[in-house]
Amino acid sequence: MGIRSVKFTIDSNLENIPLIGMSVNKLCSSVSFSNIDAFNIELCVVEAITNSIKHACCEESVHEITVVFTLTQEDVTLDICDTGACPMNPEKLDKAVIKPPEINLLDIEGIAESGRGLGIMKEIMDSVIYRSEAGENCLTLIKKLPVK
Repeated sequence: MGIRSVKFTIDSNLENIPLIGMSVNKLCSSVSFSNIDAFNIELCVVEAITNSIKHACCEESVHEITVVFTLTQEDVTLDICDTGACPMNPEKLDKAVIKPPEINLLDIEGIAESGRGLGIMKEIMDSVIYRSEAGENCLTLIKKLPVK
């Protein structure tokens, strides 16, 4: 088996995210990842696209987001790229960790819904790499294939 890849392109609209998520999940399930691993990889891709739309593209639907799913004999690589005007500070990825939210039992509604995505990606994936050059911001997620 050689390198195989598929490319998805969506407008930077939050409503398009489930299309990519479902597609990535099915692709992962078809290449020997467990249902749980496929869901976790989907979660990382959905989080990455959401970050692109909300932060890099400022929720403007005029930008394109491209997801390239590449399968090799060793791993799956997902490149999530956008043309948004606000690239991420690379230090944000370097410093990202999963921190449990501070919980005030008297204010459950006040628990922050954001701020843990990059840490989750770093925990689930084997490698998370960010680069921004020539007007394109790309986050690369790599997950080794399960040993048979």
